Amino acid sequence: MQPVCDRRCPWCGQPLALVWVHGHGQCVRCGINLEECCRGETAEVAPVSAPASFTAAARQPERG
Repeated sequence: MQPVCDRRCPWCGQPLALVWVHGHGQCVRCGINLEECCRGETAEVAPVSAPASFTAAARQPERG
């Protein structure tokens, strides 16, 4: 891997300077996408639990 100061854009050859647009990094000079916005990351979503009043009402049989 090249040191940060020696990195260049593989497309235009200019010293690498990224600008972040809509979640991805692109070269300031030529605009080629160099840093993907998603590299396979996934969000971990916690399970949603029902409010206590809803679950308690669901357990009680209807009277009538």
